[in-house]
Amino acid sequence: MADTKKILILGGGYGGVWAGKILEKRFRKDPTVQITLVDKKPYHTLMTELHEVAGWRTEPESVQVSFRKIFGAKKIDVVLDDITAVDFKGKVAKGKANSYEFDYIVVGAGAEPEYFNIPGVQENSFSLWSFDDAMKIRHHLEDSFAKAAEELDEAKRKRMLTFVVAGAGFTCIEMIGELLEYRDAMCKKYFIKRSDTRVINIEALPSILPILEEPLRVRTEQYLEKMGCEVMLNASIIGAEPGKVLCKSGLVIETDTFIWTCGVKGSSFAAGLDLAKGERGRGRLQVDAEMKSPDYPYAYVVGDNAFFLENGKPVPQIVEGAHQTAEVAAKNIIADITGDAHRHQFKSNFHGFMVSVGGRFAVANAGGMQTKGFFAMVMKHMINLYYLFNIAGVNQMWEYGKHEFLDMRDNRSIVGGFLTWKVRSYWPLLLRMWLGLMWFMEGLNKVGEGWLKWSAGSKSSWMFSSDVN
Repeated sequence: MADTKKILILGGGYGGVWAGKILEKRFRKDPTVQITLVDKKPYHTLMTELHEVAGWRTEPESVQVSFRKIFGAKKIDVVLDDITAVDFKGKVAKGKANSYEFDYIVVGAGAEPEYFNIPGVQENSFSLWSFDDAMKIRHHLEDSFAKAAEELDEAKRKRMLTFVVAGAGFTCIEMIGELLEYRDAMCKKYFIKRSDTRVINIEALPSILPILEEPLRVRTEQYLEKMGCEVMLNASIIGAEPGKVLCKSGLVIETDTFIWTCGVKGSSFAAGLDLAKGERGRGRLQVDAEMKSPDYPYAYVVGDNAFFLENGKPVPQIVEGAHQTAEVAAKNIIADITGDAHRHQFKSNFHGFMVSVGGRFAVANAGGMQTKGFFAMVMKHMINLYYLFNIAGVNQMWEYGKHEFLDMRDNRSIVGGFLTWKVRSYWPLLLRMWLGLMWFMEGLNKVGEGWLKWSAGSKSSWMFSSDVN
């Protein structure tokens, strides 16, 4: 029997899961290939939907897809562990629980917030880059409104009801959209005037969503302002203190809620590995067009950790970037093991970008088509469903539908309250009424056909069929 080839995947994010699915499909029936995926959590996190949990639009489990659902009892062995070091020369990764030998390794350890060494920001702000981050914001927002409703000190109350989100990218705008909708629900719940609250977006650039075309940027900014957001552009943050955000202009905003979404960098774990770093890569690891590290031909890097210049620009840290780098890495590992001389080179093929602003509005540029509002929101839901189908099948699509529509509270979806949890309890009654109506109509039809007619001496009534002697 040939020697077993061991493939080790570090991280169950978008890149790690995608690489795992490709490798599992190819080597499913090959006993000479062993695939192990190591992650600290038992689930894959839908990073692009964290804002929905943070803003109380969906339940926490909506962004968690169990690795058991993704890989089941298939080829890949999922192990819960925290990898602390990797010996690339010795081909072994060391975790807190065990050590893992490998012949090929895929590094997909994700990213973390970038604070740009601005004094006090990391210590005095919330980030939104993990499930735990989303839960911290979620509980903090509820507490802020609950405490503000009972606070008699006007200055403290004002600070509790002022919410600042820094940034201009997708995460920032999506978080603000959720916050604006949640603010309205909480004001109603705690009898707080909407005019007593402030939601502020601070950004150093002259516009939001710079990656999108100007018409979509303008429409998004108009929608935010219509919803009651104060958009402050060309406003640089130079520091933060407990309860304060400090701007370069001298403006000081007093707030108990400061959410920082101004960029990401490669994870500290990846940056600490003994692999070449990308120039201007902010902790990302240098790779060639095959997603290989220049240091070791069996070390591949995917997703947010990979630094590769395409036409002079780094591959963006987005979901499609993670998928496409993972696909290249996985196919080249397959070629290494099977002896295929054909090598796969990275060539980006991004299909577009879409941003939701709450549960009822979105903007999108997909396949060169710009759209906004209802159709953009439908498009985003379809993309999410397609992804979930590819990694976990139809059942996960149903779970998504439940979270996004059936279990939605405060009517925060594109269908309003038509399918939400309040209405759902009435469906059994409506179905029974419909069934009763169908029975009644069918009874009328039978009466019209003569089922109730009966002649003496014959057995031709509704109780007997006509051929009974």
